[in-house]
Amino acid sequence: MNTSDCIKCDVLVCGGGVGGLAAAISIKELAPETDVLVVEKNFSGWSGKANRGGGVLQYFDYDKIKPEEFAAFHAHEIGAYLGDQELMTTYVAMNHQMMDKLSSWGVNMPRNDDGAYRVMPTGPFTCIICVDLDITLNMRRHAKKLGVRFMDKTVMAELFRDEHGITGAGVYSVLDGTYTTVSAKRVVLATGSQDYRVGPMWSCGRGDGILAAWKAGAEMRNPEFGNFAQLVLVRSHDEIVFGENYMYNAKGEFLTPHFFDHRETDISSKAIREWLIQMEAGDGPVHLDFGGKSRDEMSLERQWYRPYGQRFRELINENAARVDTDLEVAPMFIGEQSCIKVDHDMQTTVPGLFAIGDCSYCGSNLAGAVPAPPGRNRGSGILNAVFAGIMCSRAASQDAAAQTARPIPDADVAACQSRLVAPLHRADGATATEVIDLVQHAMAPVELSVVMQADRMDRAMALVDQAAELLPSLIARDWHELMNCHEAEAMVLSAKLHYTASKMRKESRGWFLREDYPKMDNENWLKWIVAKNDDGRIALSTEDVPVEKWPVDPRKAQRQPKEA
Repeated sequence: MNTSDCIKCDVLVCGGGVGGLAAAISIKELAPETDVLVVEKNFSGWSGKANRGGGVLQYFDYDKIKPEEFAAFHAHEIGAYLGDQELMTTYVAMNHQMMDKLSSWGVNMPRNDDGAYRVMPTGPFTCIICVDLDITLNMRRHAKKLGVRFMDKTVMAELFRDEHGITGAGVYSVLDGTYTTVSAKRVVLATGSQDYRVGPMWSCGRGDGILAAWKAGAEMRNPEFGNFAQLVLVRSHDEIVFGENYMYNAKGEFLTPHFFDHRETDISSKAIREWLIQMEAGDGPVHLDFGGKSRDEMSLERQWYRPYGQRFRELINENAARVDTDLEVAPMFIGEQSCIKVDHDMQTTVPGLFAIGDCSYCGSNLAGAVPAPPGRNRGSGILNAVFAGIMCSRAASQDAAAQTARPIPDADVAACQSRLVAPLHRADGATATEVIDLVQHAMAPVELSVVMQADRMDRAMALVDQAAELLPSLIARDWHELMNCHEAEAMVLSAKLHYTASKMRKESRGWFLREDYPKMDNENWLKWIVAKNDDGRIALSTEDVPVEKWPVDPRKAQRQPKEA
């Protein structure tokens, strides 16, 4: 491994997707003298999920709903009372400001002839604005104009800290293996969620920031809400947004009324449970029927104007038209674990370490009892990343340029390098692919990770334990395989966190379903589960949700537990 000299910056941002770029830009706007460095293992501006096909921003019409009203709606209908109502109110109140920020950052925001944003209604109280897939490219260009520095094709391998907090990170080039120590006064993790490399659009979320934060001693919160699954066409794997409203079994029975009594904001875990019930009863396959309308007629995409991403979507649609001879659907496991615990400034429990966007969506409590975006809140994914980037910028930039960096001991750097390259020096052992395969078999079946039960969770955890046993023997032949080894370790940690916390939560709520505890229990489980690294062991505790200080307290309106 080649070693470069230690480089310095005031704020190190790990991740060059929409969240990392929003943080970098916001910091430079607040404190132009701050030296901001973005490290990205892909290419900043091309990385993350925002440029992979979703491209929608949640929009609130303040004439129709006030921020506190949406926060109450979210508590009742989406977050199942586990969401931070104060933070949600702030998010909604900043909605128009965020739209204007994105526009000023060079994002092509669609507008009507009168100059107003082009808005499409999608559900109760919410609308979306559709942006093109060059959103992050334009943000990178703007960041560079402000003086943000970039290191692309560079992997963040480990965080450094001392007794006072974060001091920097060890990084290496995935092209030639050059190792660099980055001394930083603040570090912002914007590396995405854990998506277990199953769904292609989401597979860039590999949980490496979760692993790095865990090793640095940061606490995790709500790790059990990392089990999102989406209905997709069986043959093309193309996502069908709102397809849960049109589900039929092989007998021609309309299934949606079995689990919905009204149209909901987005897919819920109950739709996945219904698919499983039908398949186990032998009444599958499950398919969609749009009442004589074609799939294209039902698609929102035909109303979008996205010239940059148009050919990308055309290729997806051409493939779907070729292979999807019918509209049979099945749930595709995605994950969206986003459990790094943060406060309202997006600071973790390690001083100087921040986590934003899909690293910490559930850890911030913004989502409530749902996984990270879409989190039954369509369009909140990109907007949450922008929101978190702005929210962290004041604390992350405050006096950063004026402070003196604390040294990183040579012994810590040498130990990091030794751990980093160990797989390259082993002649025999397990590959990252073997570890990843075991974790995927533990997480991807929805009867294990979405519709849960104690015995099945034990079976899944046994697979995760097998994967964990292989970690000390991982081998790598090059720097790309070394990166896969780190990602495999992150997957093992995330799966362990998921099932360990899931066994502790003895109820069903929101996206969390346990067949052995089918009722929502507001008397005993208005709690957040917190996980801490206790010398390599997962130590769990709980925090009471402070509903007594928020407008919506479910205990006052509902004394009897109901089925989730």
